[in-house]
Amino acid sequence: MEQLSASLLLTVGILLLIAGVIFAILQVWPYTDLLWAGAFGCLMAALNFRDSKNDGG
Repeated sequence: MEQLSASLLLTVGILLLIAGVIFAILQVWPYTDLLWAGAFGCLMAALNFRDSKNDGG
């Protein structure tokens, strides 16, 4: 189950980064900032899931 959660968070993070690039091209900076912040959070959560598995927890 943790592997599925980590892969879904990674996928969502990548999709948010792509959406952020599209909004950056359109120069809609508030939405770009929000999307990149969400992408960063999702990617960090995905890394946290993978690291917790290696820690034995």
